[in-house]
Amino acid sequence: MSVFQTLSLIDMNPEILIRISGFLFMSKLSKQDKIDIYNNWKNYNISANQAAKEYGANRANLFYLITLIERHGIEILDTGYTNYSVEFKEKAIRRVLFNHEAADQVSLELGLSSRGMIYNWIRKYKEDGHNVINHKKGRPAHEGQRQIKDLKQKNLRLTVENEFVKKLNALVSQRTRDQQHKK
Repeated sequence: MSVFQTLSLIDMNPEILIRISGFLFMSKLSKQDKIDIYNNWKNYNISANQAAKEYGANRANLFYLITLIERHGIEILDTGYTNYSVEFKEKAIRRVLFNHEAADQVSLELGLSSRGMIYNWIRKYKEDGHNVINHKKGRPAHEGQRQIKDLKQKNLRLTVENEFVKKLNALVSQRTRDQQHKK
């Protein structure tokens, strides 16, 4: 089977786990996958190692997931994207770097959805000269796109100003005519 045929299988069924030339292709776990993994562990004694093989996931991440659900309940999976404040991140980073608490323990206590999140914060903290900065998400806009956006905003502002001046002139003209008719 060629790489392209295998990749088309992945496109058709992303749940299939396929090895190509030593590379492992896997899909992100859905909420239902996470619930199933937890329930299988809790009710049927399916180990995190077995689940990791079945779902193509990292064993340590599944241990984290199971512990997170044990500690915070299945509802923890309902929390969507959270934008953490600089102060929140700073407290978490300080607990790991200065209080020498285990990063996974801090992540679990705080209910972070991923064990890698705190490691990313620490890495960025060190890269940014020991400052906590909330980085912008996504790719930065190209200079040309930025200029176009600025020009569109300027155009909109000038159009609004122009309409305002036209209406003001119309009102002044109308009042002038009304005053001339009264005389």
